[in-house]
Amino acid sequence: MKNRIIFSTAAAAVLCALTGLQAADTDGTAGASLGNPVIASGTGLEIKRGDLDDAMASIKQTIPPAQIILAEKQILNSLIDTKLLLAKATDEDKAAGKKAADLQITAAIENVGSQPAFDQLLKTNGLTEDVFRAKRTDDATAEAVIQRELKINVTDDEVKNYYDTHTSDYEQPEMVRVSHILIYTVDPVTREALPPAQSDARRKLSDNIVKAARNGADFSKLAKQYSEDPGSKASGGELLPFPRGQMLPEFESAAFALTNNEVSDVITTSVGYQIIKLLEKIPSKKTSYLTAIAEIKQGLTQQKFRQLAPAYLDGLQKAANVQILDPSLKVTNVPPAGQ
Repeated sequence: MKNRIIFSTAAAAVLCALTGLQAADTDGTAGASLGNPVIASGTGLEIKRGDLDDAMASIKQTIPPAQIILAEKQILNSLIDTKLLLAKATDEDKAAGKKAADLQITAAIENVGSQPAFDQLLKTNGLTEDVFRAKRTDDATAEAVIQRELKINVTDDEVKNYYDTHTSDYEQPEMVRVSHILIYTVDPVTREALPPAQSDARRKLSDNIVKAARNGADFSKLAKQYSEDPGSKASGGELLPFPRGQMLPEFESAAFALTNNEVSDVITTSVGYQIIKLLEKIPSKKTSYLTAIAEIKQGLTQQKFRQLAPAYLDGLQKAANVQILDPSLKVTNVPPAGQ
């Protein structure tokens, strides 16, 4: 089945916890009659319009109106998948689901800062932690079921082959961490060169800044006072670490030539005069195979999961004789343009 989102409800629940929860009809009574029809059914399965609306609540505002129907089709399929998987859950699956949900909620609490802050977030959106935890446990249990059912196994040879064929992914080049001061010699908006007299005055200012820094003045304070780089001025001119090949050639060459805490001469670049202080030289390094094993194994497991899960879930729906009762929500495979 095309356009399936596997466990999109689980992803939506985590998104709720981290970025803002939406109120849900947790007791199932709102619109329970005429306004809440059954939209999908099958053996041991019934999903109502309210179930879909609740699942959509946390993501609906982020989706363009033209894509709402497509999203509803995908989320409905995910609700169906989850219910079918829960029917196959063993005691071990349920225990794994509870453990995973507990960890996810702990992470959500840490993200908002404290248990009281998390409780207030839930309360503001009409939820309780018990209801939220139950939903997360169901989603995590469904994930445990499909992992078990698919019997996904990644061998040591597969992990080693991946590492050997993706060596560049595990190599970090030499980098430097610097603070800098930029004095423009061009108009920062139009990029037009400043008049010679003004440029000369700025060169003298730059020379004086170098002298002050080399005589013991705090470089961070000098950057906050004089630098015209809006992205780093407030942080005392400090930039994120960078390797070769990312900065202006003159700037990069000077930065890598410095020793720790050394202040450069005035560097003339296409945008102005720059002064650099080297804070740290970070040597190149390679992540060892033993260090990378866990990450590679997780990635290959997820890759196999994405490959195998859609066919397995389609088989579950067929075995349960699932029927989409709302015609607007039936998934149809649209051929590519030109066919």
